[in-house]
Amino acid sequence: MVSSSEPTILLTGGAGFVGQVLCRQLCRSFPASRRVVLTRNILFSEQGWETAIADITDFGAVRSLVADVKPDVVLHLAAQASVANAQGQAEQTWRTNFIGTMSIGSAIAQSVPAALVLFSSSGEVYGSNLRSGPANEEVDPQPLNPYSSSKLAGERVLRDILSPQNKLIIARSFNHSGAGQDRRFVLPSFAAQVVEAEFGLRKPELHVGNLEAKRDFLHVNDVVEAYLGLINAARTLPSLTVVNVCSGRALPISFYLAEMQKMAKVPFQVIVDKDRMRPSEIPSACGDNSLLRSLIAWSPRTSPSTIVHELLTCWRKTYARDCKSTVE
Repeated sequence: MVSSSEPTILLTGGAGFVGQVLCRQLCRSFPASRRVVLTRNILFSEQGWETAIADITDFGAVRSLVADVKPDVVLHLAAQASVANAQGQAEQTWRTNFIGTMSIGSAIAQSVPAALVLFSSSGEVYGSNLRSGPANEEVDPQPLNPYSSSKLAGERVLRDILSPQNKLIIARSFNHSGAGQDRRFVLPSFAAQVVEAEFGLRKPELHVGNLEAKRDFLHVNDVVEAYLGLINAARTLPSLTVVNVCSGRALPISFYLAEMQKMAKVPFQVIVDKDRMRPSEIPSACGDNSLLRSLIAWSPRTSPSTIVHELLTCWRKTYARDCKSTVE
């Protein structure tokens, strides 16, 4: 458990895919707590949360906010989260993922040196060492792209600048998906294309990248459940915990495509698009979740097939709503 049943909670990245799910679950888990989201999105609003508008890379603004809120628990999710986008936006990726993390870490160390901090890192940090099989936390990180390099740097800067009294949980999350994830990511990209074909908005063609790549996917709800479990177990954890959040099983991307073909309402042609191939592609990226299971009572609840069904359902609702609005 955290030190109080009513901790003051500060969340960064609450407007993101995982952050929105986490917002809702934190309300349920800590209904009497003060809950504050730090976001630069002036339109963001979440029931049960106070909104603090600031750029995570603005040291002065973040320091002032943390000093005012004095959180007992900080969950730092704010990031440029797309590996593909990071390739073409390396400077912005480093600015958000590294400078932003240094900013929040510095503010925590100065104003709340006893706070619990959960940093959402990535299984991508293992990089080339993922070629050796499922990675546990003892595997040396060997990042291969601006996203993973900046995430690893974020881990290291927090370890260096937080107070010795701060408890730090570094959650290395592997791939995850579910309703609400945008089409920059592989599974919602597939689902959106399938549904567009169903609605007659595009030719019945699905443009894909490397289908043989194997990836370790969790449903977003399972990721959030793991984060909450770690927060609640904080008293029993050491001052630093580095832990994988993953299913422990890597399936080829072709599996997810085959599931969509089964569930699609129209047949479609699959077209391999060279522009969708990632440089330095790892054939199989899989994590070992043994440590996570030993720390908390957790196991994945949502099957890969259910993830696919949920994505298709979400995009069908989106396009049905859009089409209705157009007609009206």
